[in-house]
Amino acid sequence: MYILLVFDGIYLFVPQEEVHSVEIISDVTHSSQAGVVWFLEHGLESPVFCLDSDFSLLLEVPEKREYFVLLKADPQPVGITCDEVENVNFKQEHLHPQDLPVVMKTPDSPIKQLVSYQDKMAYVCSGAALIKHLSVHS
Repeated sequence: MYILLVFDGIYLFVPQEEVHSVEIISDVTHSSQAGVVWFLEHGLESPVFCLDSDFSLLLEVPEKREYFVLLKADPQPVGITCDEVENVNFKQEHLHPQDLPVVMKTPDSPIKQLVSYQDKMAYVCSGAALIKHLSVHS
């Protein structure tokens, strides 16, 4: 199973076992740090980041972002905002990810695979790779 995050026209799949939870954006509080909002759960604050279509950090959360996905991380989960989110079973949907072609690989990209989904090219990455990307670019 994978969690599909849709933002800025991008379809991004993350393995479900690497996702802590899916939340609604109204549950976050704004911070003075540009591009980061915070989610408080059980006394633990988690940063929530907003990405654009090239995986750069946005300084403001677009109004159409309704959800965020908390990725499992130590010491606290890390969030990514999205316009839409859904569970997708790759086997049931007959989806077969392919490794990213060598010419498309860049050192700082979290994307490891591509998959065709609903007539769109979607990206597949691990939660850890996405968190590493955020830590380098935040």
